[in-house]
Amino acid sequence: MHARPLLLALAVALAATLSACGPESLQPFAWSPEPAPRGPKETFMRIGVCYNRQTSTPEQVYAVAKAGCDPGTTPYLIDQDMLLTCPLLTPVRATYACVKTESSAPAASR
Repeated sequence: MHARPLLLALAVALAATLSACGPESLQPFAWSPEPAPRGPKETFMRIGVCYNRQTSTPEQVYAVAKAGCDPGTTPYLIDQDMLLTCPLLTPVRATYACVKTESSAPAASR
């Protein structure tokens, strides 16, 4: 009999917590990138960015990748996945290759 008020209080607390998670709290952030495939050693560094498609723009995602790349390199998108590699509220992971500016863009890993 006492479980119903407890469940109601839990639901209200959960709703209040999630309502505080507006679009500004779901900004893209650096995360572990997709691992490199086996074979020849890559000549570039990989950067992973987790984001939510509903709350992030491509420019914001790119800015996070650019900030993670070394100076003198440019991030190129090489893959995107939703394989539960990022937190639940930011489920998409973009993997970028940080390539020296005088080099050409790398081929996609898939």
